[in-house]
Amino acid sequence: MFTIPENTKITPQLAVKFILKHEIGNERLDRLYNYYIGIHDILSRSKDRTAANNRLVCNHAKYITDCTTGYFLGSPVRYVSTNGKDISTIKDTLERCDSDTEDIDLARFGSIFGVSYEMLYLNEDAQIRLASLDPRSAFVVYDDTVRQQPLFGVYYTPINDENGCRTGYRVYLCDRNTVREFTTTSSLSITSVNEPAEHYFGDVPIIEYYNNWDKQGDFEQVTTLIDAYNTLQSDRVNDKEQFVDSLLVIKGQILGETEQEENDTLNSIKKYGVMTMDDTGDAKWLTRQFDEGAVDILRRSLENDIHKFSGVPCLSDESFSGNSSGVAMKYKLLAFEQMTKIKERYFTEGLKIRLSLIANALRVLGYSVPDTADIRIIFTHDLPENEAEIAQTVNLLKDIVPTEKLIGMLPFDID
Repeated sequence: MFTIPENTKITPQLAVKFILKHEIGNERLDRLYNYYIGIHDILSRSKDRTAANNRLVCNHAKYITDCTTGYFLGSPVRYVSTNGKDISTIKDTLERCDSDTEDIDLARFGSIFGVSYEMLYLNEDAQIRLASLDPRSAFVVYDDTVRQQPLFGVYYTPINDENGCRTGYRVYLCDRNTVREFTTTSSLSITSVNEPAEHYFGDVPIIEYYNNWDKQGDFEQVTTLIDAYNTLQSDRVNDKEQFVDSLLVIKGQILGETEQEENDTLNSIKKYGVMTMDDTGDAKWLTRQFDEGAVDILRRSLENDIHKFSGVPCLSDESFSGNSSGVAMKYKLLAFEQMTKIKERYFTEGLKIRLSLIANALRVLGYSVPDTADIRIIFTHDLPENEAEIAQTVNLLKDIVPTEKLIGMLPFDID
């Protein structure tokens, strides 16, 4: 976390200093993104030209991120007023901003990089809009008090010439009241600074969403296991290829009196797959012996460790087939569910800030908006639900549990 004293003057020069610090961490983020899109370390492995060198990418990283994102936010977030006040203005604003898609983008970035960023802004028609930012180009700086309140946020994008070469950056510096745009050279020397413009959100309009306390990606802890799995699978194919390219050993047999005759005989064997031999001759393939069963045990061990330590189950595994009870299925998904609950806690904090910023801007635009602290944020995990069983439970608890709590148990939206 970037921190500075609370009373520090916020300037473009200060933003540039933090951009330099931020770029240092981008090497790690670039590697994580490469793993998500399938550019793994195995692809850079080199061997002697005569040796088989298959380089297979088994992209567990993408599987982990796509599964966690789909399970976490495959069903849109729901917003319910806890005091019965009308929150339709806020919900309509979120719908116009396509917040459901925005949430998916934020969750995917968080799963890959361990953190995600969102920027709120007003378009040319004074309408509130949301934009998810690449974590390699955005950050937030906080005060160094125990409250850790955001002081300013930065979003910077490259400026390229007609040949695609980077010539500088366009930087957006957002504090609690204004947005300031300036440009730099590729070495981050400031070239021009625009006048600050008020943004009307009442606080820093760039929000940082944590994926977990450590700000780690969902597959970051298992990249070495993914590397080992890729190497094992690649070498299995190498072994098969080398088995096909085995040497033919001919014993006690003369293929020809001259080198030309020997070459003609070998070419004939290759062409027709047949050779004649006398009683003393023998021919056999010289091959490497490998234990396919032991290799498969190692493969399954690596795969199990990848799913175990990432917390993301292999949903195509045999243990998820059949007619498992709901309780048994919950035990199988326990680690996955716990990890998702942690995501919820941190994502909720970001969504609360988003709602507060939207409400501030709506009030400036003349709308009457209730206190967003009374809005309950509900997540529905994207798994098959037994709606009949849930309805029976809600009916049994209707005189015991508050109505808004019962409504929150339902897998579909009810106002």
